Amino acid sequence: MVEMLVHLDIICRQKVDEYESELFLVPCMIRTKREDNSHIDFDRSIHLAYRFKEEVVPPAILYRFIATFISIWKLRISTKSSRLMIFTDSADVTIDNEHDMRIDIQGNRIIVSLSHKESQNSIVPTIASTAQECLTHAITRISNFYFSVSEDSDCTRDLPFTIQIGIVCGSDLCFFDHMLRSKEEWTCPDHNRIHKTNSVSRWFADKSHTEGDRCLEDCPGLDMAWLDSNPDDRHLGRLAAEMTMEEIRKIYMHLKEKKPARSWEIINESKNKESFDIKIKALHDWKKNTLYASFKQIQQSMKEEDIDIHILCQISREVQKDLDQPKEKLFIRPSGSNLQQLSDHIGYQTYQLGIELGLKVVEMQQIERNHVTNLRSQTEEVLNKWRRHPEATYEVLLKALYRLELSSVLPYITYEEGLAEQAEVISSDDRRRIEHHAGQDDQNKNLIELVNKRGESTYNVFVDALRISGYKDLADELKYDSQEEGSGEALEPQNKGLSEWNVPVYKVRLQKNYSNIVHCINHENIVDHLISFDILTIADSQMINACPAQIQKNRKLMDILLHGSEKGFIEFLKALREDSVTTELADEIESTLVTSRDISTMHGCYK
Repeated sequence: MVEMLVHLDIICRQKVDEYESELFLVPCMIRTKREDNSHIDFDRSIHLAYRFKEEVVPPAILYRFIATFISIWKLRISTKSSRLMIFTDSADVTIDNEHDMRIDIQGNRIIVSLSHKESQNSIVPTIASTAQECLTHAITRISNFYFSVSEDSDCTRDLPFTIQIGIVCGSDLCFFDHMLRSKEEWTCPDHNRIHKTNSVSRWFADKSHTEGDRCLEDCPGLDMAWLDSNPDDRHLGRLAAEMTMEEIRKIYMHLKEKKPARSWEIINESKNKESFDIKIKALHDWKKNTLYASFKQIQQSMKEEDIDIHILCQISREVQKDLDQPKEKLFIRPSGSNLQQLSDHIGYQTYQLGIELGLKVVEMQQIERNHVTNLRSQTEEVLNKWRRHPEATYEVLLKALYRLELSSVLPYITYEEGLAEQAEVISSDDRRRIEHHAGQDDQNKNLIELVNKRGESTYNVFVDALRISGYKDLADELKYDSQEEGSGEALEPQNKGLSEWNVPVYKVRLQKNYSNIVHCINHENIVDHLISFDILTIADSQMINACPAQIQKNRKLMDILLHGSEKGFIEFLKALREDSVTTELADEIESTLVTSRDISTMHGCYK
């Protein structure tokens, strides 16, 4: 009898760590109302809701859901009353030392709030997606059972709830359908406020890795939340990589509504004959021509062609690999100089890498068109474009390389920022004079002469830059020689005031951030802004756009700004802040500390 009551979730054991308790909770008998800790800290939480079609959550579903909730995770204990935090319409559980979760029943919604002890941005995506998957599976199973014993047979046709995402809107939560999460912004119709949706995407992040990357025997495939969702380009890219050309052709014939055979022929006749490119192009063609494209449609087409649907499970999982680096290094934004080194080692997998890093198919098509005959330039632009994304870190890059089986590239990752340009020891004028020489040997000779002329501080930065760029033996030898022989340089006096050198502070700030700027910005909108404020001319714009690669365009823009007025600097910062991706860069530039040493070094650059 007890086991039957447990099976029906009428009574339940709470989750415990050490042993299986013989004490049971009866959710339907709980009468305590939540009084303390009623406030949710929105800054540390993300929110999900199951909204029922009826005016209230059916009690039979509610109590079974609460029972399932507290049997999966351990109930929290109130710090004030030392009692279990389960109430008539709410419950709090602990997931791990960092994460807590809470459910609240409000009207016809079951609201789930996942919190991190520090901040919303610290919530681990795999924990959020695993929690969502468990809860969605549980409430789906409970609903199906509820209606299987219901006299109203019509109710069995559809599930009685929809999944919604909660966004903090003013002092409360507003909700939108989870299928709209692929949009970067959502406008609340009630308050006419625009909200970014990037944080809530954690609920639907890649799932946790499974042993051998295989599904369990009883795996039913993707859950309802995934099946209803619109596949992003990253998942289409993974699907293209996992399936053969013939398998893609078969499902494309099912998915494409108008003239599928003819469309496939056109795609297959494209000049680029790389297998991956053709497959991703076909999947993207279906997606852009389908009003409500979903994983459910892909799964159905795979079933009809007898293709393993668990491929969809595989592409929804996170890469599991022990990254042999401390967390503080993995969370660093990759340096532009380091990414430039990687461009020589990616090769024909550039398209696939760009998609896996989060670039859109249309962005990749544009990059290909920009560099039709230069694969290295394609790779360089892909990596630099990705580097401007807020989530760009070494960890993301490593996981993408592992997924694409590009482990041979890993030794070229240095986890450090480039130093030569960042430390303002050479100016844009210096670069132009160096690059004016025709041969590489002459350019190198001119650079060495410049370093020797500038003294010990410049020499040390030059040696560090050599080491980061892969010339470790040469750097070590030069460092050793320097220590043996010493330096005859007389250090610049440190007590000179900033006004004694005729170098504006804003130029120093630009120079100190030179490397970050040229590797992070997209010049087009910035140039348009500067033209509209009479900082640049049309001729300047044409001169910038005449440069072949993005980084060269950015360098040309910086060259103009470094020789321009402070008004140009101010408008440049305003242009950066118009794009959310570069707002942080603008703040870094504006707050850059300028010392007398910086001024004197900069003065030396322009002698």
